[in-house]
Amino acid sequence: MILAKETRLSIDASEDQLRAALDARQTRDIRRIDYLALFDAKGSLSFGNLRALPPAPIDGEPHLIAAGDLNGIADTPQSTIVVARRRPDGGTLVLGRNLQDTYAIEDTLLRMLGLALLPTVAAILAIGALFAHRASKRLAGVHEAIARIMQGHLAWRLPAARDGDEIDRIAEAVNLMLDEIVRLLDQLKSVGDNIAHDLRAPLTLARIKLDRALDAAPNEAQAYVEAARAQLDRAGVIIAALLRISAVENGPREKHFQDVDLAAVCRQAVEFYEPLAEAKGVELQASLEGSVWIRGDEDLLREALANLVDNAVKFTPVGGLVQVAAALVSGRPRVEVRDTGPGVAPADRDLIFRRFYRAATGEGAAGHGLGLSIARNIAELHGFELSVEDGAPGARFVMREAAKASLTRTIR
Repeated sequence: MILAKETRLSIDASEDQLRAALDARQTRDIRRIDYLALFDAKGSLSFGNLRALPPAPIDGEPHLIAAGDLNGIADTPQSTIVVARRRPDGGTLVLGRNLQDTYAIEDTLLRMLGLALLPTVAAILAIGALFAHRASKRLAGVHEAIARIMQGHLAWRLPAARDGDEIDRIAEAVNLMLDEIVRLLDQLKSVGDNIAHDLRAPLTLARIKLDRALDAAPNEAQAYVEAARAQLDRAGVIIAALLRISAVENGPREKHFQDVDLAAVCRQAVEFYEPLAEAKGVELQASLEGSVWIRGDEDLLREALANLVDNAVKFTPVGGLVQVAAALVSGRPRVEVRDTGPGVAPADRDLIFRRFYRAATGEGAAGHGLGLSIARNIAELHGFELSVEDGAPGARFVMREAAKASLTRTIR
C-alpha cells in the first residue's frame, strides 16, 4: 500500500527534512493524505494534525480504524486507514487517509448501477414477455392444427415460422409424417380396388369354367376343370404376392441380417434365369467384378433381384440383351439390371412400383403387377433406393444405397 511505502521511505530522514516533506505533502501534493503526524519518543505531538497516537499497532502496516475512533480528531465520520511506523530516534510517524471519498465513489457507482439496472431489467422482462407471448401463440396454432387433424382433416399441416427453432423442427417432422400417412392411406385405398379388380377376373372365369364343366360331356369336363384351376392358381399367386409384400413391410427389420455379397446374389439370379432367357432368344450377361458386401437378408435380396431379372427378360424381345451388374461406386453398393426392351415412359417411372400398376408397354405380358412393388419394398428395407432410368434403348433399373442410410451409418 502507498501509505506503508511512504512511511518506510521516510524512516531515515531527519526531523527537519521530515517536517518539510510532510508540510509540502499536506499543502501542495494532489495525492492527498488526510492525517499525518510526527510524535516524539514520549508520544508527544511534534508536527501534524493528530493530537494523539491512533489506536493501531506501530508496525508499519495499514490498519482500519472505525469511524469516531481516531483520537484527538473532532470529526471522523468515516473509517480511516492508518499506518504507524517507529523511527530510529524513538519517535513515531503516522499517516492516514479516510475512506469518505472511496465510499462516495462506491455510493455513486451503486446509484448509477441501480439507475441503469432498472430499465435493463424492465427491457429484459418486456422482451421475455414478447417471446413468451409469441411462443404461446405458436403453440396455440399447433394445438389448433392438431385438433383439426384429429377431426379427420388430414390435408391440414402444423404451422412453421421458418425460424429454425425446436418448434419448427417438430412441426416439420410431424408434417412429413402426415404426408407419409396420407400417401399410405391413398395407397391403401387404391389397393382394395386393385385387389378386387385383379381377383374378380380369375375367380369369375373359374366359376364359369366350373359351371360349363358341370353341363359338359365327361370328355370335355376335364378341360374346363383344368382351365378353372389355372385361374384359381393365378388368384393364389396374387394373394401370395400380397402376403409377401405385407411380410416385408411389417416384418421385424434386421432380424435375419448378416453379411451378404450382392455380387454373388446377382450371379445366382443370372444362373437361374439363363435357361428361360435362352429359350426366349434373349442374351443374359453378368458384369460382376469382385465382391460387394452389405448387411442384409440374403433370401429377400435374392427375391428382389429375381423379380428385376424376370421383368427384364419378360419385356426384352427376341435377340435382345439383359445385363446385370453389381459394384461399389464411390464406396457405395450399386446394382443395375439393364435391358433392350421398349423401356418405361417418363410418366410411368414412379408409377410402375405401385401395386397392380401395369404400364402401357406391359399390356399383354404375363404378370400381376406386384413384382416391382415387392422389389422396391425389399430395397427400402435394406436402406436402398430402387429407381428406373432410360437405358437408351430399353430400361435400366438401379438399386443404390440411399443417402440417408449412408449418413446413418456414418453417424453410428
